[in-house]
Amino acid sequence: MARLIRYIVGVEGLALLRGWLRDEGSPEERLAEIETFLHERATHPVLAVDLSVPEVSVRDGYASWALTYDALPNPLIGVEEPVVREILDRCAPGRALDAACGSGRWAIELRARGHSVIGVDETPEMLELARRKVPGADFRVGRLEALPLETASAELAICALALAHCPDLHAPIRELARVVRPGGRLVVTELHPVNFLLGGGALFQKGDGGYALVRGHAHGHGDYVTAFVAAGFEIARCIEPSWKEEDVPLVSGQMSMLAPEAFRCAYVGVPGALVWEVVRG
Repeated sequence: MARLIRYIVGVEGLALLRGWLRDEGSPEERLAEIETFLHERATHPVLAVDLSVPEVSVRDGYASWALTYDALPNPLIGVEEPVVREILDRCAPGRALDAACGSGRWAIELRARGHSVIGVDETPEMLELARRKVPGADFRVGRLEALPLETASAELAICALALAHCPDLHAPIRELARVVRPGGRLVVTELHPVNFLLGGGALFQKGDGGYALVRGHAHGHGDYVTAFVAAGFEIARCIEPSWKEEDVPLVSGQMSMLAPEAFRCAYVGVPGALVWEVVRG
């Protein structure tokens, strides 16, 4: 079965599932749309498309994604950023680490708040973008499991949208704990694990117009708590901002135009991001 028909029928099913006990989400309309889509799947200009989505490594994926990373909207950033900005606004200026900094999105914010910024990423193509945007920051090639920083050298660290690419959380979180001073703060953000379990992930459009998926892992809240505590962090806050109605077209792209009510019922109110604020003990 072509990939896009699987996606839209899955969304219709999620909309049905979320309202099945309360008869919400226009269940008869959902069932009728499913029948229509299945009937038209062989000839429909969109539903008949068997979209190729190869899974790629973190290194290869972000090297390719660098060509379009800042040009195309990312709905996850829209729900994550307001929460993180509120946390950063409460942090006094100091030495700050942007771990897995990518193209420098948070390095810019940290510099604007008066921090001395070190950005670390394993993808040179992303670091090149970051250096252009934040010339005053110190950007270094490195991995989350082996950060090129001295022990206890940062008052603040942020690791945004990266830990899901690690098969195990203990090594990167232990390394982040090593570089954060006692009393210092770490902010971690990620796609909410509910979205991973619903088939989501780091899907991106390449420069040639094709798509790829960077390998990811659905770490639950218990996985994070266990890793934070083992590394010596105390949990200050866990925030789970949800998808809003205005996010739906960005989450699903043009597919939502085929069944807007189904996409609304499926996604609105579902947690979109997971944000942790923890303090080094």
